[in-house]
Amino acid sequence: MRVVCTGFAALSLLVVAAGPPAKDGKVTVTVVKYDGLTEVVKKNKGKVLVLDFWADYCIPCKREFPKLVALNQRHAKDPFLAISVSLDDLSEDETKAKVQKFLDAQKATFTNLILDEKPEVWQSKLKIDGPPLVIVFNKDGGLEQKFVDKAVDYEKIGQLVAELLKK
Repeated sequence: MRVVCTGFAALSLLVVAAGPPAKDGKVTVTVVKYDGLTEVVKKNKGKVLVLDFWADYCIPCKREFPKLVALNQRHAKDPFLAISVSLDDLSEDETKAKVQKFLDAQKATFTNLILDEKPEVWQSKLKIDGPPLVIVFNKDGGLEQKFVDKAVDYEKIGQLVAELLKK
């Protein structure tokens, strides 16, 4: 099922402070607000983007995360960008360290963000109750498809990315 970009124009506004993917195999994490997240989509027009929204408490998210890493490695030389977005609560003292530890263990050397918003904000904007959520954007910056909960299937996501890279 393809989803057209209606209602998600706001997501296309998403990552002012995100910065580039890590270099030299180093894993970095940047804290952003929702407005900053939309800038990443805008700034990376011309690339296929996969945004993986996850949380430390989400077992399915963590189980699927290595597939995002593999997808990123498979398309390292293509106009492609993988972005992980942690939805963990930053008001808890150990959150950033816990997120960093998980990403280090996964060798997630792409763009990693922590969304610094209350759940009611991201739930409303993303139209989900909680993770997992994967959103794929085409090279024009348009929303191509949204995968939610049990529909997060990295085999299908990988096929979609391959199709979009050919266009």
